[in-house]
Amino acid sequence: MSFFDELYRKSVFFFGDVKKLNCFPYVTWATKAHKVDYDEILEALPLIKYGDIGIHRDAGYFSNVAIPGFMKHAWIHINDGIKQPRIVEAISEGVLGRNPIYPMFSDYTIILSPKNCSVAERKGACKKAENIVGQYYDHNFKFNIEEELEFYHGAETTAAKDDLYEYQSKIQKYDHAFSCTEVVSYAWWHKREELRLYRHKQRGKEVILADDFLNHSWEIKWMSKSVTLDDAKKLGLSEEGLQLIEEYRV
Repeated sequence: MSFFDELYRKSVFFFGDVKKLNCFPYVTWATKAHKVDYDEILEALPLIKYGDIGIHRDAGYFSNVAIPGFMKHAWIHINDGIKQPRIVEAISEGVLGRNPIYPMFSDYTIILSPKNCSVAERKGACKKAENIVGQYYDHNFKFNIEEELEFYHGAETTAAKDDLYEYQSKIQKYDHAFSCTEVVSYAWWHKREELRLYRHKQRGKEVILADDFLNHSWEIKWMSKSVTLDDAKKLGLSEEGLQLIEEYRV
């Protein structure tokens, strides 16, 4: 990684951790209080099934300006229940496998379930997500999902020397990092048509936003009390997304 690329990477993560305040000193790096509390999260966990995804918005961060729409972050749940719940998500430290309470403890949180998906399709999505744990965060937001699928299919770190050399050569030919919505899209790419996982241009890049998952190919499994139609509309959610929220609230 070049000096300038590393500098850009650090600046992206720096602004992602800065939060504005309404009084002096007007900015902070501390993030303790959120609109979604732990009791609400614990009530939601038993409802979640492996393959479901989550999206959220932490209010007040400067980085929110750089990402269009209402929701800003996404992840995938890779198992059920409240005993050992796990997710895969991409954050500045990279692609992690960890407890879902981390992202659910936010200001606005929604859990979505893919419609008309079999057990095998859900397990396939979870397996793909688990296989990329440990990769870097993609601060360039390059959604090269087809190349990533080709690379990770069958790649084994215990391969013979010749195969390992080819593996290492391939890894240098493209950006094998993942942004948060790219992790979810990569995991569910085998159902991309049915789930409407389409890249579209935003600020010069072909991306999939967290708001894009709020379409009628998904159903809202759970939503924090803080999510309201008024807030979602004011913060830029599409009409289709607003309709999903309204249907859930009825």
